[in-house]
Amino acid sequence: MQNRVTINDVAKAARVSNATVSRVLNKSDYPISPEIRKKVLEAAKKLHYTPNLFGRNLKKGKSNDIGVIVPSLLNPFYAETVAGIELECRKRGYNPIFCSSGHKVGKEMEYVDLLQQKCVDGLIISSISSNVADMQQILDHNRNIVLFDQPAICGDCDSVTYNFNEAGKMAAHYLIEKGHRDIAFLVPCFDRQSRVARFEGVKSGMKEAGLEFSESRLFLLDEEAQEITENESILQDNQSGWFKDGIELAQAFLKSQCEATAVVAVNDIIALGVIREFIRNGLKIPQDVSVMGFDDISISVMSNPALTTIAQPSVEMGRMAARMLIERINGEIQSNTTIVLNPSIVERESVRQII
Repeated sequence: MQNRVTINDVAKAARVSNATVSRVLNKSDYPISPEIRKKVLEAAKKLHYTPNLFGRNLKKGKSNDIGVIVPSLLNPFYAETVAGIELECRKRGYNPIFCSSGHKVGKEMEYVDLLQQKCVDGLIISSISSNVADMQQILDHNRNIVLFDQPAICGDCDSVTYNFNEAGKMAAHYLIEKGHRDIAFLVPCFDRQSRVARFEGVKSGMKEAGLEFSESRLFLLDEEAQEITENESILQDNQSGWFKDGIELAQAFLKSQCEATAVVAVNDIIALGVIREFIRNGLKIPQDVSVMGFDDISISVMSNPALTTIAQPSVEMGRMAARMLIERINGEIQSNTTIVLNPSIVERESVRQII
């Protein structure tokens, strides 16, 4: 393997000192004649010299790299959030490094360690852990951290989150306004705070309208069936993951002969799996049963019928998280900041009006 070209090699080729090469390549204000500058640049180009960014960053104590850890890069919601993070980082001169924890707390912590070893300036994390000790361990690594998506479980860091409870209420209110009184909620398991909050929001919204949510209308998958291998976890959020969960939840709904007129799925991917299975079993959407989701991922508008959902502004969330972290790195904000984004209805074709 060919040895890396160094400043010393460029200096020998240009017949100048190492200090002169360093000043030219780093665009120093030190006075250097145009002839010498030209010789150095020509030598560097001829030798295909590339700067040692790690060494340079070590000297200035700043890498301009930001670590980003999400549960999955296959889930359209996280893919869109990552796009927002990248847009803001590039705009502000930072380089994002993306990692997927595969829904594993252990893997999440491994990536925290790895990114710290790479001397990133800060971290943006959508943590799957609901354990305060896990989060404190992450905070002990680096104070430049922004949490996003899931509700922050400790107040000792910056966060950009979403009003999940209000989103659940909004879904219930919308369906009730459409004439629905019998509503089911479909979720694989309550393994994260956002899912619990959405479910509690649906129940609260119904209660505010004088309705009680029947526990027989809650459909969950067998927790043992949710156990997956590490390799399978990498694919958990694509069609072989949550979409499959939606199919299985729809099957459970049909098997129970549930008479609910509307189904609320805990996210859009699951809702699309539900719609697919309902249609395969001869049901018409929304004539026979209405279906709603959460997130408003890009493929929601592509289904047939297009999915009515509660929007969670993913790209904007990513941009806000990146902006907040960079401002923290640059010392522009001092106290901990939390931004809570509000939900909105995206009305399409999967919910009908009951006369």
